[in-house]
Amino acid sequence: MSADQAAMQDERAGFGTFTGVVRPVALTILGAMLYLREGWLVGQAGVVGSLMIIALAVSITGTTALSLASLASNVRVKPGGAFAIISQALGLEAGGAIGVPLYIAQAASSAMYVYAFTEAWAYLFPTHGPGWVAMLAYGALAVLAYVSANLAFTAQAYMMWVIVLALLSGAFGIFTVDALSTPVLIGRFSEASPVAAFAIFFPAVTGIMVGAGMSGSLADPRRAIPKGTLVAWGSTAIIYAVFAVWYGFMGSPDELIQNKTLIIDKALFPPLVIGGLLVSTLMAALSSLVAAPRLLQAMAEQGVLPASRWLSQTTASGEPRNAVIVTTALGALGLAAGSLDAIAPIITSFFIMAYLAINGVVYVEQTLGMISFRPSFRIATSTPLMGVGLCLLGLAAGSPFGGVLELAVVVGVYALIAQRKVETPWETVRSGITVTVADWAARRAAHMERSERAWKPDLLVPIATVYDGVALKVLAEDLARRNGSVRWLGIGTDQDLGSRLEIASARERATGLFASWTQMRTGDQALGVSMALDALQGALFPPNLLLLDARRVTDEELSVHLERCRELSVGLALWVPGKKGEHAVAAKTIDVWLSDRSPEWTLELHLQNLDLPVLVAFLLADAWGGRIRLRTVVQDPEQTEAAGRFLGALIDQARLPPSTELMVSSGSFNDALDSDHGDLNLFGMPPTVSLARLHEIRDRADGPCLWLLDSGGESALA
Repeated sequence: MSADQAAMQDERAGFGTFTGVVRPVALTILGAMLYLREGWLVGQAGVVGSLMIIALAVSITGTTALSLASLASNVRVKPGGAFAIISQALGLEAGGAIGVPLYIAQAASSAMYVYAFTEAWAYLFPTHGPGWVAMLAYGALAVLAYVSANLAFTAQAYMMWVIVLALLSGAFGIFTVDALSTPVLIGRFSEASPVAAFAIFFPAVTGIMVGAGMSGSLADPRRAIPKGTLVAWGSTAIIYAVFAVWYGFMGSPDELIQNKTLIIDKALFPPLVIGGLLVSTLMAALSSLVAAPRLLQAMAEQGVLPASRWLSQTTASGEPRNAVIVTTALGALGLAAGSLDAIAPIITSFFIMAYLAINGVVYVEQTLGMISFRPSFRIATSTPLMGVGLCLLGLAAGSPFGGVLELAVVVGVYALIAQRKVETPWETVRSGITVTVADWAARRAAHMERSERAWKPDLLVPIATVYDGVALKVLAEDLARRNGSVRWLGIGTDQDLGSRLEIASARERATGLFASWTQMRTGDQALGVSMALDALQGALFPPNLLLLDARRVTDEELSVHLERCRELSVGLALWVPGKKGEHAVAAKTIDVWLSDRSPEWTLELHLQNLDLPVLVAFLLADAWGGRIRLRTVVQDPEQTEAAGRFLGALIDQARLPPSTELMVSSGSFNDALDSDHGDLNLFGMPPTVSLARLHEIRDRADGPCLWLLDSGGESALA
């Protein structure tokens, strides 16, 4: 059974990737601007100029889509889309500060698309009053959004075919015109400056957030949002680029500027394009009216808004009716702007501010290097950084005040939410930021409480001889390489040992590893370690993992170490080398042996004898380029399937590498050890420990083993 198959069995009921993300995103993007303003843009800027503006717009949304995909693949996405994702990283204050402007932009977008519908309607019925057309169309959409999102998505399923045929009809019109125009590469911007042209056009590509806004209604949001958003973004970007060239050949600049519905006149079959334009604008408005209330309801559910209790209410079927009412009213206010061109720049600036925040959050998470940030969809650090720069450029271009008004809204909302003293009910990356900054700034956060998300291995490694240190050097360094630390503890009165540890620590620090040393002048290892653990509890970062070599301890000493670690909530790692006594080496296959949990196979934030082995396996596989195998042996063969689902869900929720395998067998644990061997075997520490038994298991596994006792402060799911 693969990890994907196991995870799929646990999916919730809801919309799939195409239905819930690709289709609504694509329908929102391929709306008003493609039919009514892209030709105008080409007339203003020329083919090359318009392609540059389109490239800037899709680069902003593209980097944001990649950042959103990375964030969404690292968390269990809650309802609320971007608000939920940012809140999980930076807290409810930051999530609300970005969520409120994003909600306003989405609600206002519905009015913008209705304006586009009225322009298309006027092509057919020029005598109809645009105000009445807008009101009637908006009212019909509001009713549809209020009744059911399922009904709205059912309508989208049929309407999408109309839009596809409309695009084909428009594109093939190039073969039916009497004569093609000579494309103008760079236009004169006779009616609008490049900045104004960008501000008017940018809302064309802002639909990328519609899929994320449906996170609460998706079957598997952590996979659907990244895949669906990127597919929709890439395909629609290509369509806009192709039609920019198409417009250049189909009309002169003056004709493109004056005739905003030129695509209808030049189409292979004009009625299809008219139908596609009417449908696409209505569907885009409907997508906004469906997504925005869910964002509002998710914010209210966390208590960040006034009247949160009323706004958070849903029907038995999960429809946020009260949030729909408020969104409908806000969108109706947007109709007061008067025209598509008047409301577009407002929407532009609010959307870009939200995109700026998303890229910024990802960049912060990447640069912190915390173990808890291990998205299954990885992007280069330069991607969100580029996104931040492009968003700042777009904000300056799209807003007359350079984003000052939007920034004031964000800061104001943040301050209001902070004043309400809303408590974030989950761990955020903020604790990790604090810990990392404190670590960098002389590591003065000695008494700071560390959350599961901020866990990192701070090792205490006792040795009596230099040879002991050599035996554990690779293992200790590679465990701590990713933002951890190593403290070498010399046991004994040998002066040379202290000087050698000082030199070794300096060399490790030169490689970027935080390493230090201390020496306890006693010949009793158990006493020395116990005294060191007591003394270091008040250190900058007290040790949270004791690393021992099984060849250097007795059963009695190991029993003392285990008792002391449990008292102080410190983890313990016992290295049992292979029969040849080899040092820790770069294992290519790391087997993590997990105990039989029959009949309760339930994933929780903390699972004894699971969290530390999984995290250690991840760190070593990452350092050594190896692969992880999660293994368990069940006594009852009927529990095999449940165990497989459990391991598959663990791989999924712990965001382990795609190469991670799961292996479930039934029967004898010894038989399983004999049948297949990894290069390194990781086990949870049993309640009572006998070195003879550990060596027996090592012999059967025919390779080095690492026995691990959780401290309680780590979590594989964090």
